[in-house]
Amino acid sequence: MKKVLIIDDEVKLREDIVELFSFIGYEIIEAQDGLESLEKVKLHHPNVIICDVMMPVLDGYGFLKKHTTSEYSHIPVVLLTAKTEELDEKTGILLGAKGYIKKPFSFRDLKQIVEHKVRQAYEKIK
Repeated sequence: MKKVLIIDDEVKLREDIVELFSFIGYEIIEAQDGLESLEKVKLHHPNVIICDVMMPVLDGYGFLKKHTTSEYSHIPVVLLTAKTEELDEKTGILLGAKGYIKKPFSFRDLKQIVEHKVRQAYEKIK
């Protein structure tokens, strides 16, 4: 089963994303900040990570810095954030994000990029 780790401190938004991806057949792992998510990556080996940028404890950029130097760096990270400036997006991509979606977003767009990243990961395995 395809697994997605959703990292966001906003509970309602995280629950909505969990519900939508669960409905289309994904196994979901949740985390409320970047620090917690580092452990969840090790435990669950998700196919894709959806990560907010502005979070307490360890923000999305901090998570990316640690993730891209870990043994799990092959797992793609898609940033989902209210930070809409071009510099914010460039920062995320330079830190290793494989996608950048601005809030508010459409579930269709999020689903499309997640499914694309999952397909790419499976193609690399073959």
